[in-house]
Amino acid sequence: MRRSFAIALAAFAVTAAGLASADMPVPHQKDGLWESSMTLGGKPFTTQSCVTEESQAKMSVFSSQMRQKNCSSSSVTHNMDGSWTSTSVCKFGPGASRTTHAHVIGDFNSKVTIEVTSDGSSKPETTMTMAWTGPCKPGMRGGDVMMSNGMKMNVLDGTMSGLPAH
Repeated sequence: MRRSFAIALAAFAVTAAGLASADMPVPHQKDGLWESSMTLGGKPFTTQSCVTEESQAKMSVFSSQMRQKNCSSSSVTHNMDGSWTSTSVCKFGPGASRTTHAHVIGDFNSKVTIEVTSDGSSKPETTMTMAWTGPCKPGMRGGDVMMSNGMKMNVLDGTMSGLPAH
């Protein structure tokens, strides 16, 4: 369960990262603690992430590092209403690629919502809402993601801790 959640979270990050485009200026989340809620596979999950400039460069909604590493193509549109949309073809494992469509709305200072559909589906498969809650908690460093089950991982160095017992 915890391993599949971590894999799903990483897959979602790659999907969202497909929004990046080297030739289009994109917004950045405000530094600090962001609480995220999403549904994956019909199950709700929450996380808290300590966002810094460095962690955002690697794993943000618009991370070009993730896109360049895992996505073979992407197109990005900044819509008249201020939202962003993209279509990306990204790898999610050995030989497995998927076309995804993401719609991102929000102000990146207080709240952002991402809806992801794939391969022609009109109903979002995943919706993630992120809300800024203040400065990072004591003991958290940039890139830390604390999951609701107590597991903590850091997107900058790949460390994991607090794994629950089987």
